[in-house]
Amino acid sequence: MELVLRPLMPGDAGDARTCVSAQLAGTRYETRALEQLDIALQFDDPEYMALLASSGDEIALRGLVLFGTVAGARGVVKVHVLVGRELETAVALLEAVRATSEHSGERMIVCELPDDTPLTSAADALEASGFIEAGRVPDFVTDGVALRLLVRTLVVDQ
Repeated sequence: MELVLRPLMPGDAGDARTCVSAQLAGTRYETRALEQLDIALQFDDPEYMALLASSGDEIALRGLVLFGTVAGARGVVKVHVLVGRELETAVALLEAVRATSEHSGERMIVCELPDDTPLTSAADALEASGFIEAGRVPDFVTDGVALRLLVRTLVVDQ
């Protein structure tokens, strides 16, 4: 399968929403992910950008990542949402975020991720991409669901 990664464009709104909902439908995370996607679709906030993944032989998106710089933090990018049909798709999206972030001189990428079943595939992809758990807040999301802070330090030319 050939994977094509590209930036979110205005005409992608419906497909991007479908991609998010396909993985997060009926979960407590769907509404917020769609809100963040809507912010990215306004194309005026550097905290919310998106990359899409598709294959050459399919029309439907295989995944997407919402990410952006963190206002007030020097050299930090945050992954807000990561969805992908397969681990390799999600990892490819994260590698594109890494390459983009290194190219622009960022120091690290962070992701605050609930330790919850609907987000297991995102956690697997983050860990496969070199993110490490730097912190955990028990019972933060709800009773029994911790919030994990995952971090990937970047190599930046000085």
